[in-house]
Amino acid sequence: MFRKILKWTALVLLVLVCGVAVATMSRQHLTYEAPYPDVQASADLAVIERGKHIVMVEKGCVQCHSPVQNIDSLLKKGEEPSLAGNKKVETPFGTIFTTNLTPDPTTGIGKMTDAEIARVLRYGVKPNGEAVLPFMQGQNMTDEEMVAVISYLRSIKPIENKVPDHEFTFLGKFARAFVLKPAAPEPTGSLVKK
Repeated sequence: MFRKILKWTALVLLVLVCGVAVATMSRQHLTYEAPYPDVQASADLAVIERGKHIVMVEKGCVQCHSPVQNIDSLLKKGEEPSLAGNKKVETPFGTIFTTNLTPDPTTGIGKMTDAEIARVLRYGVKPNGEAVLPFMQGQNMTDEEMVAVISYLRSIKPIENKVPDHEFTFLGKFARAFVLKPAAPEPTGSLVKK
């Protein structure tokens, strides 16, 4: 009798584990609806300088999106660290590689519209509708701050730097599927096949 109970318990646990694994993998490319903020980059030097200050100091974007190790010493010297991404960050959820924020059209944000960049910053949703992971600190930026940031990013030198895809552990994939969500929008229920 005990063997029979043990056998059925093991079978139920196996089915449960398989079900969680299948559900987790099937939810890796959820898409989200989010509005496109009505913003447009400016060529005004004061706006660009404000954007530089936000990126380099206030929001600290440079701390993650620069592959350079000595960021603080460069900033103290008045130099601008590259925003070419590819910083490798090891977490319990997997290995995260930061995005290239330069206006390079093939490996950076060069092909994105200003509204698409603003949508990523404000809502954490990429142009294809998937969530940006990990999340950034842009949700509470005003439109003026967003224009400044986008203007600055458009003004810097494009750097071709292909960044690898994130390498999530199963825990990371589970969190991505069921826990982590962008700042505001709810999933549309559709899946993007890759």
